[in-house]
Amino acid sequence: MDLQISSHAIEGALCAYDIDRGKILKDSEAIRIIELLIDARHFGDQQPEAESLIIANGFMYIEAVIRNDLKEVSNEEIVKILAVIWFVARRRTRIGREYMNLIHQYAGQRVGTGIRLMRE
Repeated sequence: MDLQISSHAIEGALCAYDIDRGKILKDSEAIRIIELLIDARHFGDQQPEAESLIIANGFMYIEAVIRNDLKEVSNEEIVKILAVIWFVARRRTRIGREYMNLIHQYAGQRVGTGIRLMRE
């Protein structure tokens, strides 16, 4: 259950970031944000290289949520959670927003620590 709560914090933050940008985040951009988070947390990459501003800002946004909401979770656990999220996103995407639509439906938008807004 703790792993699901942690994954919902991250996916809820992706949803919130997407909504803040008018729901334009493509699956490929969300996947790249997750990859940069893995690079930073697992490999210690201090300056992950983002291809665009939406990816760079998404990385900073999600990393801030992880630092705030998951401060009690070990870095090793966070990396494992990110890896699973990455795997699921890669499996669910086709060419557009299939993964993003899925997490909007099941994870919801993060509005605060431990609080998510579910939309219809």
